[in-house]
Amino acid sequence: MQSTVRLVRLLSVFLPVCFCCMSISAQIQTELHGVLDGFEEHNLPSVLHVRYFDAPAVGLGEWVSIALVHADGSFEADLGDLTSPALFEFAAPPWSWLAIVRPGERSELSLSPSSRASNRLMQVPGVVGWDGNHPSISLDTFSRFQQELTNDLVQPMTVKSLGFQLLNSDSLEQVAMFSDSVFQVAWVNLEREMKQPVFEDLWWQAQWKWQVALGSNKTTLDSLWLSWNALRLDNELEDEIKSPGWIEPWFVRYDHWWKQRQVDANGMSKAVYLADLDTLREAMGPQWITGSHEDLAAAWLMKALSEPDELTFRIWETMPFPEPFRIQYKRLMDSRNPRNFADDRAGIRWILPNGDLQSFDEICPNDWKVMLVVRNGSGAALREREIFAEITENKSFSNVCFLVLSVDATDSDWRSSLSKRRSIREQLVWLGNSPKNFEALEISTIPQIIAISPNGQLSRKIRSLPSQGLGAELEREMRSSRSNY
Repeated sequence: MQSTVRLVRLLSVFLPVCFCCMSISAQIQTELHGVLDGFEEHNLPSVLHVRYFDAPAVGLGEWVSIALVHADGSFEADLGDLTSPALFEFAAPPWSWLAIVRPGERSELSLSPSSRASNRLMQVPGVVGWDGNHPSISLDTFSRFQQELTNDLVQPMTVKSLGFQLLNSDSLEQVAMFSDSVFQVAWVNLEREMKQPVFEDLWWQAQWKWQVALGSNKTTLDSLWLSWNALRLDNELEDEIKSPGWIEPWFVRYDHWWKQRQVDANGMSKAVYLADLDTLREAMGPQWITGSHEDLAAAWLMKALSEPDELTFRIWETMPFPEPFRIQYKRLMDSRNPRNFADDRAGIRWILPNGDLQSFDEICPNDWKVMLVVRNGSGAALREREIFAEITENKSFSNVCFLVLSVDATDSDWRSSLSKRRSIREQLVWLGNSPKNFEALEISTIPQIIAISPNGQLSRKIRSLPSQGLGAELEREMRSSRSNY
């Protein structure tokens, strides 16, 4: 649940991204040309996995294609028919790049690794650039400028919070006023390039983040809210909610609205029983009395994202919220349905030592599957692999299918992992470097244990590494399974 919220907010952090100011409504076949830059030859990814964010308001998308990377780092990505600028992720784990691509995009996308060190297997943000006439260049420049201003605000406040009095309250206020005046001039000067609705939301997103940095009061945020909404009156609701920058103002202004003292939980339950929006408005508090259907739906979408409960489910089942919001909510619920991930797991294919492909369901279809995730070059994974081999020889686990799952990024690394087999009895398979498979199996670290029950569900009880109690966890689970049987 919290990971979804983090991704929603993360999208806004990654974006310096963008597109032209020309309105486009017809479908246009889009083949994006790009280049991977800054990689050493032996580390150059061979493929890019492409995800289209069809529900950016809730941070969700679908993996839609794979782009082959040529020896010189160039690639072409078929993004299908686009009717408007859209948010895409380009992934070569651990690297991830987010960019908004225009229909018929003519500028070239440049993707580079960042200098930040990270042990994560996925979602390490890389550097996005454009070669050609692309408005995101201006947004990138403005984002860096905004960060510098934010740092100028944070540093004196941090010094004061530590008990030092290098600046008094009047001086802090002067720093804030000066920084705000500089920001507003730069922000207004950028307006001419931000006239397309999706891009305009990203422009406004910068303003909302700035107000948070300033610690602005409710009066200022109220005024900003009215200005933002006044410019959106002619926009189609479906386009608004699909805009990557749309949800940020809602989080700034109404985050955790359901925890305010004016909220009447019993009244909201009554609204469900009556299926009445007016009763719901009253129970939510005075600020929602005049709220539109769209306002209420947005508020409950935030609730579903952050702290879903039985009441949230009943609200969405009962209230006549607009269809575009219901689509986003359905995507969110689908993403939390374990059965959908079971289907994704069923579609996984891995490579056997002899080079053949094998499906997930073909191996031990009626038994527990317990997998140790390894990668070449990890000393910890190699040590766990030795202990894992000893556990697999325990005859008490005859109904357990043990696998060593390699997530090596290259064929040479896979061959190296293969050479470290202690015996041919070790079932070693190569999953590859697919982010879709990583998500389906919830792979996040190296080494890691993944246990899947005969009904295809991930186990939350069998998680420990071999050196940290995997054998004991398996014994408890096997005893429990036999007693239930």
